[in-house]
Amino acid sequence: MTAIESRWLGAEKDQSGSLLDRVMAAREYPMDARGRELLNAPRANLLHQARTLPGATAVAERLESAVRAGRRVAIYGDYDADGITATAILWRVIKAARADANLCFYVPDRIDEGYGLNDAALATLAADGVSTVVTVDCGASALGPSRHARELGLELLITDHHHVDEGSVAEAIAIAHPALPGREGAPFVDLCGAAVAFKVASEFARLWCGGENVAVVLKDALMACIPMVAVGSIADVVPLVDENRVFVARGLATIQSVEVAGLRALLDDAEIEKGRRVDASDVGFRLGPRLNAVGRLGHAKEAVELLITEDPARARAIVKTLADLNEQRRKMDRLYFDQACERIDADPAIADAGAIVLADERWHEGVVGIVAAKIAERHGKPAILMALRTDGTAKGSGRSVEGIDILAIVKRVASDLMIRGGGHAFALGLTVRGEDVAEFARRMSAACVAVTAGAAVGPIRRYDAEAEPAEMTATELKPLEILRPFGRGNPEPAFLIRNVRPVSAPTLFGSAKNHVEFFLPGGSRCIWWSAVDRSSMVRQGVPIDLIVKPSIEVYRGVRRVQLVVQDIRLAT
Repeated sequence: MTAIESRWLGAEKDQSGSLLDRVMAAREYPMDARGRELLNAPRANLLHQARTLPGATAVAERLESAVRAGRRVAIYGDYDADGITATAILWRVIKAARADANLCFYVPDRIDEGYGLNDAALATLAADGVSTVVTVDCGASALGPSRHARELGLELLITDHHHVDEGSVAEAIAIAHPALPGREGAPFVDLCGAAVAFKVASEFARLWCGGENVAVVLKDALMACIPMVAVGSIADVVPLVDENRVFVARGLATIQSVEVAGLRALLDDAEIEKGRRVDASDVGFRLGPRLNAVGRLGHAKEAVELLITEDPARARAIVKTLADLNEQRRKMDRLYFDQACERIDADPAIADAGAIVLADERWHEGVVGIVAAKIAERHGKPAILMALRTDGTAKGSGRSVEGIDILAIVKRVASDLMIRGGGHAFALGLTVRGEDVAEFARRMSAACVAVTAGAAVGPIRRYDAEAEPAEMTATELKPLEILRPFGRGNPEPAFLIRNVRPVSAPTLFGSAKNHVEFFLPGGSRCIWWSAVDRSSMVRQGVPIDLIVKPSIEVYRGVRRVQLVVQDIRLAT
């Protein structure tokens, strides 16, 4: 596989002081009163009141009335981790208010139905006696289905966070959305679907109890849902700043203690033992993928059941299914990535295009989005991968890079080719006719070239500050812990170490011997994941520059510094 050289970019800020001082200067964290509290103690009281989310009170009022009257209510969700957790949040709070609530949920099938509201599903719900449909993580732009819901006599309530164009807003009875066109936005708009659902659930609880004195059973239900908001936020890759920082920090702090059988089963299957701190990376790489896998390769209704069941045995059985599907997904992921890289490396026209667009009949549409993200990172440009289907269409997902709004470009230059599609600046899903893939690729490439005209292109490795090997100690690194949780908008601190000579030759480890290990002066252990093809760059005594993300690990009871290598180049 051809190695792609990255550009290294660092913040041109004050390089003095401790490691923490340098990172703080590079990132320019807000240091007003609220900013200091968010950094030092992101407590729940820093969340904006639920009623400040536009539409939350209107949706909650209608929902409270329907539940109290005993009407049949359907929660209409989505098949990704954000939609799954959002569905479970609303379910658990409604059931806490009224255990015998006439409640059901519906999650569309990714392959047969696709994302969002659809006419057939609404008709099925209406035939089942549903009178109120409340969406989570979808629906705000479902103009056509919203009109069909009205024709069916359904009361349609929407909770969503996805971008909506003017003129495309669904015609629902009420819409809870942080940034809907034509009305004032929420105090913080970058919420995921689970966070929006949580705020609506909070308003529902307040209204159910007739004021601010919310019953203990409902308070407990809401608190048990905060870890689900954390899972949805991390899995949906929203920026971990402001309210999202609070949701994730509090959710990770309590996920081990809340009485949710499904969360306990997920933690146990992921081998995250009781009492251990759960990090955002645990959710991003262990818990979230298990929830997402069933929506990609099975049906997400099982994942919703996992998060609403009170039966630990049933939860463990569902998690076993999710884990098996996730392992299957990982194998497909690796295979498709290798296949995509082979095609790119063999064809300069694809490699040099402004955007990489590939379609293949061997690929599963539920997995290509993960591979597209890896291709976009590898090449530093948008990547769209599609599965060629037997009905003559190509369906898949795209991922973008910094500075390129992939959704805006698709809408501007290729909307006439899309049968269906939507998303946001960094990710989208779409369906085109198979015969239009080549023309779609041509237009996307030309548009992305135009957007980046005159600018350097290619993969980017960013670092916060420069550091010396001698600073990579537990004492120096410990203050960085205050910056957790890490994720989009607040990544793990990265440092550039210049002109350092490894004190050992590299060794390979892992079952496939594809990971690299070596040591720096002072004893810092460096690991370079999946870098066997570049291991020759590391030679004992030969000076190199490297970008690393440091951490403190416990190995056989001993704390030691570990440096996760992001990139290496020969020192000049």
